[in-house]
Amino acid sequence: MYSIALMPTEYKDDYQAQLFSNRLSKRLKHLRKWARKNGITCYRVYDRDIPEIPVSVDFYEFLPDEIGDKKSAARFTANEFARLSENDTGVQAEIASRSALVICLYERPYEKAESEERAWLSKIAQAASAVVGTEENRIVIKTRKRDKGGSQYAEDVNDIQSAEHIEGLIQERTSLFRVSISSRIDSGLFFDHRPLRARVRENASGKSVLNLFCYTGSFSVYAAEGNARLVDSVDLSNTYLERAKENMRLNGFSDEKKYRFIRADAAEFISQKKASGERYDIVILDPPTFSNSKMTDTVLDLVKDWPRFVNGCIALLAKGGVLYFSTNAKRLRFDESLIEMPANENAITVRDITASTIPEDFLQKKPHRAWELRRN
Repeated sequence: MYSIALMPTEYKDDYQAQLFSNRLSKRLKHLRKWARKNGITCYRVYDRDIPEIPVSVDFYEFLPDEIGDKKSAARFTANEFARLSENDTGVQAEIASRSALVICLYERPYEKAESEERAWLSKIAQAASAVVGTEENRIVIKTRKRDKGGSQYAEDVNDIQSAEHIEGLIQERTSLFRVSISSRIDSGLFFDHRPLRARVRENASGKSVLNLFCYTGSFSVYAAEGNARLVDSVDLSNTYLERAKENMRLNGFSDEKKYRFIRADAAEFISQKKASGERYDIVILDPPTFSNSKMTDTVLDLVKDWPRFVNGCIALLAKGGVLYFSTNAKRLRFDESLIEMPANENAITVRDITASTIPEDFLQKKPHRAWELRRN
């Protein structure tokens, strides 16, 4: 008998793969029921639960290729759910054939030979395939390394392993989104913001909504689903704006007067809107932690710059308007004393809403923090 520390590498890898398999199986059993109940087809099933196995695993169930609109997606999902309820033995195999996994390896606190790491990752992927039923050629492996500041992780776009290109439509509750998990650093949809997206939808009826740093427009889709009268989606990237437009069209939102897409630097956009006098009932501010895009001369460091953006967004709020500010920057220190009160007003109500915005599949890690700032 070997102690774990003294085990030969091959035996240690097998042992850890078995530990991982057991934990993944337990989490999948719980989350699969939760996801079906809530109409969720993509979720995180493992997130560094075992310290010696520092990976995250995201599950994606893609819709069949022939489905491209909400009505057909709803019919398909209802039929699939009915088959599951009837214990149809073939439905799980069909789901597995359309599923994919993304396994992200987080940087270890110690050096490990690349050949050993890849052999270890291969066994982890094999274990995941066996538990979930996803074929190994539909498992994408990425690595995440600490940035220069040492506090945030960034994926290495040059280290993505996949046997094939994996892209398609997924369904989140009643909304459709196009995601790509093999050719990009990220898929285009952040799972951890599901509850905050739902909060926006619940409060958007008849209101004007600004989605800054809109990325692929998931918050914009939810705002439109909530019957917002106007949704402005702002991003500096044409690529992201085009994906945001596609996601809106997939969900039936194509009115160019109501749903506007604006390519702009966020800071410049805020300045221009302040001068124009146009105000919003809801503003969504979920910026990257750090950005030095070639498309702008400015560098965004949210740890330092957050007061400038938060106060700028507050200035764009209509009376009674609300700002939702979210960040995954661990080093950001949110200090209410840095909030600037609008002229001739006595209060901005600030609430930490983090606890209510963490979904079931992220409860153990708390991937972000969120605040609601309301102009009284």
